[in-house]
Amino acid sequence: MPSSILSLICKRFFELSEIAKSENIPRVFISDISSSVYCEWRKVLELRYGKVDTDEMVLGRKLHEEFFSYDLTDVSKIDSLVLKGERVGVATRVGLMWEDRESGVRVFITGEPDLIIFSDGKIERIVELKTRKKAEVYSSDIIQLGLYSICIENMVGGLPYDINLEVIVKSTSDEKSFSETFLFSDVKNFVFEEFKRIMEFFLGKRPPSIASSYKICLSCPYKNVCEKRIEIK
Repeated sequence: MPSSILSLICKRFFELSEIAKSENIPRVFISDISSSVYCEWRKVLELRYGKVDTDEMVLGRKLHEEFFSYDLTDVSKIDSLVLKGERVGVATRVGLMWEDRESGVRVFITGEPDLIIFSDGKIERIVELKTRKKAEVYSSDIIQLGLYSICIENMVGGLPYDINLEVIVKSTSDEKSFSETFLFSDVKNFVFEEFKRIMEFFLGKRPPSIASSYKICLSCPYKNVCEKRIEIK
């Protein structure tokens, strides 16, 4: 019986995970990469003080449980639906074994999109839900979705079609929602360049960058303990 693209993604992720474990290859989460877009110093503070929950994060987890509770438990059952061309939405992990050409260091890039929607046997779109005070889409959202897509593209040996990347933002101030969709082909180059830039920090090739605007600091959960905040003009 033929396998669907979903089955291929699941199989390839297991293979990559086993390689990472057996060869002690470090793992970097896509969510950590995207959250470093505006301020890499925040990751230093996170390691120092531990992860901090904001009201937006708490609400975000609640919304994820309500709207994106599609954990992949029976691959074969869902696989058959995908092969039939039915529209199916699931959450499953994706990954990429990436090597820094300069140092030769390999890193396992991994993450789990909120929702991957399959239709007509293909990936129709990848969806990410965000909660923040204002219903706005940030470039970090596009980078996160773009990295999920780059992982999938590498896992299946290339995609002969484009993918829609949808960001749904839920406002915590007025409970309004906003959605914006991008084509993977339109953002792929931008995403990969940003990824390489941020990985320079994760690999210790340069010091962490600091937020360029005090406005960025205002939404940071570490703003009261950050010694770098005074340097921002």
